[in-house]
Amino acid sequence: MRTVFSAIEDRKIAIVESPTGTGKTLTLLTATLSWLSAHRRRLDEAAEADLRARFAAEDPDDPPWIIENAVKRHMEELRHAAAERAVRLAAVRERERRRDPGFQAKRARPSAKEKEVKEIDFLPEDAEPVDGLNLSAEVRALMAQLDKPSTQEEVEEDVPKVYFASRTHSQLRQLTAELLKTSFVVDTPDRVSAVPLASRRQMCINDKVRAMGGEDKINEACLDMQKSGAQRCPHLPRKDDEGPLLDARDSVLATVRDIEDLVTEGKRAGVCPYYATRRATKAAQLVTLPYNLLLQKNAREALGIDLTDQIVIIDEAHNLIDTVLGIYSASLPASHINSAASQLTQYLHRFRTRLKPRHSLMIQQTLTVLRGLVGVCSAFEKGKESSEMMDVNALMGRIGRSADAVNLLELVGYLKESKLARKVSGFAESLDEKEGKRSTAARHASIAAFRGVEALLLSLTDARDDGRVILSKEEGLMLKYVLLNPAERFAEVVSSARSVVLAGGTMEPLADFFAQLFPSVPRDRFATLSCAHVIPKTNLLTQVVTRGPRKLDLEFTFTKRRDPALLAELGAVVQSTIGLVPDGVVVFLPSYAFLDALKAAWTELFPKLDQRKQIFYEPKTSSEVETVLREYAQAIEAPKVNDAGRPRSGALLFAVVGGKLSEGINFSDRLGRCVIMVGLPFANAGSVELQERMRYVERLPGAGKDAAREMYENLCMRAVNQSIGRAIRHANDYAVILLVDSRYARPRL
Repeated sequence: MRTVFSAIEDRKIAIVESPTGTGKTLTLLTATLSWLSAHRRRLDEAAEADLRARFAAEDPDDPPWIIENAVKRHMEELRHAAAERAVRLAAVRERERRRDPGFQAKRARPSAKEKEVKEIDFLPEDAEPVDGLNLSAEVRALMAQLDKPSTQEEVEEDVPKVYFASRTHSQLRQLTAELLKTSFVVDTPDRVSAVPLASRRQMCINDKVRAMGGEDKINEACLDMQKSGAQRCPHLPRKDDEGPLLDARDSVLATVRDIEDLVTEGKRAGVCPYYATRRATKAAQLVTLPYNLLLQKNAREALGIDLTDQIVIIDEAHNLIDTVLGIYSASLPASHINSAASQLTQYLHRFRTRLKPRHSLMIQQTLTVLRGLVGVCSAFEKGKESSEMMDVNALMGRIGRSADAVNLLELVGYLKESKLARKVSGFAESLDEKEGKRSTAARHASIAAFRGVEALLLSLTDARDDGRVILSKEEGLMLKYVLLNPAERFAEVVSSARSVVLAGGTMEPLADFFAQLFPSVPRDRFATLSCAHVIPKTNLLTQVVTRGPRKLDLEFTFTKRRDPALLAELGAVVQSTIGLVPDGVVVFLPSYAFLDALKAAWTELFPKLDQRKQIFYEPKTSSEVETVLREYAQAIEAPKVNDAGRPRSGALLFAVVGGKLSEGINFSDRLGRCVIMVGLPFANAGSVELQERMRYVERLPGAGKDAAREMYENLCMRAVNQSIGRAIRHANDYAVILLVDSRYARPRL
């Protein structure tokens, strides 16, 4: 706790390695929120001292009691907003305590009348605010006044806060549970308001919109319902009647809840929890959110997140480098580029005479780039190579001289401010509706294509050496942009925040973070802490299994892992293990393809394994994960009888390293008495993307001669550590870990 507190105080970057069971989350919360409380008191004391000095300087002859009265009066005014909010939120908590749990409140709102679609709606929007117009000072003042909140109650002071990010929503739920154990949720001056942020897909309570499924579809449907003349969502109050939304905001701030609780409360009140949490963020001291909402600049801007002088905590930060690279890389099917170019051509033809000069110019430039990309993809498709890599300059060179005058950064800004994707798709929809062609799903797919184009063009604005463009035919004709330099993107977070804390169970080797994320940050700005594990040595047995019962060498390299004899030997290891270990056994495999190979090879073995423990497999879709985990736990808590009428001894779960069950899921206690790690999950060494990333690491300043090899091995071992770390989750837990591959016995690993 002292390390984190001091790092925040000294504006440092803290890297904290704290194994499961050492109280990592609770420590991070306690340290950061304690610093916030101390900081708030210091600001209060400093403001009081400044006032006292100012009043004394203005009227040196005034007696001390007059100065003190003036200071007291001004401090009360400064504290008024916070005191008023505290009283208001206390009243909300009291109402919630008294409320009948069965109470249902639904506000009836008149639906907007459907209006005839006008072509003017399809014209691109001007940037906001509009500069350079010949408006008088009086008119500008009136416009500014109209943009202000309608009541003083709507204004919330932006307070110092902690942004706590983690990889999954399940990890953020655990964070909420830990917060509820602290003194920061009781009625004291140090009480904090905590707001969880999530996507519309997680928080939408409109059943019709949720039924659309995909996140892009839900986002677009939500925005569609806010357009003038549209059928408005009944759960989002209008701007001229925001009372219900402000009540929902106060409810979010008053009581610590996780996302599921907020959705339940939103349904009860009939008010959108997504927009309620957005309104509550400014006044919150703690904001929890998934990685992408923190690390992606566009997401921060959309949510109004300003990291300036705030505290940022990134949990499970062992995968931070890969996460940043993934967020800022882009992949687009050639068919989407073709579709976007075709629709934009029709749009320009229809509205050419009605477009303002700037709109006409920017749309022409967009079309130039799109047609150029179509040509590049078409030429590659005719070639023999399955993949090709180039830098951004080479790609723009292939597009041709017509693209030389295009400023990509300006073009991307225009696409965003003009909402061109929505305008073009809306126009295309209106054309197809006349012929009965287009469905809502098709329109959302069209918007997704344009969004992909925007993301790709934004990626192409990176510096030449920061990324590479890859053309590939492996999964259909694709154009990819792969970011190689995560430091440039993460620097936006580091330079803004007061302090950044990276935490995880396994953070070593730190050299990767220094070289790839913080190459320009002085080493004296870092504070590091590594905590020892708290479990007794007798609670964990880790064993490398180099040979099976038949004495066959176990080495699951990519070329050997489908060998029938090797698979049979692995089957014997698993069969022997589940005969000795009670309750839950989890087998982690290198890939989904290897899992499929086992299913094909063990047709006779699986029925035998199932007689001892009920078998489960990692699902390939996220929606099935919860069901599989629930049934797996039930099979351990209440084992079913086998075909012979005898009770099984638990359950056997086959999972994939890097899959849906290897991170953020706890196999504590009886759920994971044994973890069997099969093979070493090395990434595909033949991948063009990985090869280029390794070359990039080799070129980094100070990189050793084995930098690429070390990065390759570190990627593998971090994945192993995350998988086997699912078993031991607290100080009294115990488990066996079997590393089934002879390569684990090598000194280098």
